[in-house]
Amino acid sequence: MSQFFGTVSYNSHDVFYMNLNKKWKYHSMSVDVVYASHLFEHLDNKSAALFLKEAFRVLRSDGVIRLVVPDLYQISQKYLDEYNSSEIANPSKDFLWAINMHVDGQYKEAGFIKKLIARLQKYPHQHKYMYDSKSIKLLLEEYGFVDIRFDSYGKSKYIDKIIDVEGNKESYLSVYIEAKKR
Repeated sequence: MSQFFGTVSYNSHDVFYMNLNKKWKYHSMSVDVVYASHLFEHLDNKSAALFLKEAFRVLRSDGVIRLVVPDLYQISQKYLDEYNSSEIANPSKDFLWAINMHVDGQYKEAGFIKKLIARLQKYPHQHKYMYDSKSIKLLLEEYGFVDIRFDSYGKSKYIDKIIDVEGNKESYLSVYIEAKKR
């Protein structure tokens, strides 16, 4: 792949990691923003439903949820364009990588410790679902979110300084969607 994805590190006391298969340990209406980038597509239907229920529960009135997910539409369009191009010999390879259909040996360059941790965490975390702008919007509406809008990398109508969270490099062909809780 020609794309490179760096790791964003956070030096903040306001970032917390948690098990998304369980009820969140936040009080109802106690959170201003729920942000998830390239995480939601790794949740199965049950965990995705719990995520949205819990996000809605913990958000304050006018709180914001921002999800960034790979865009199945854009990825599919790119595949079709490359397939129809005489310049690309094997467009399916990039397509399968983009939708996270891992092939054997994809992680062979990782060191022993990284491989061990990955095995314990049941990596590779393949996508459980793929979204496009229509499907993710319908899902947010289903769980009660309003004022749904699409934005782009590093741009947000609702979250100041979003670029501080999204890092310094855009992710691969993604949907950037935000909504509010009323």
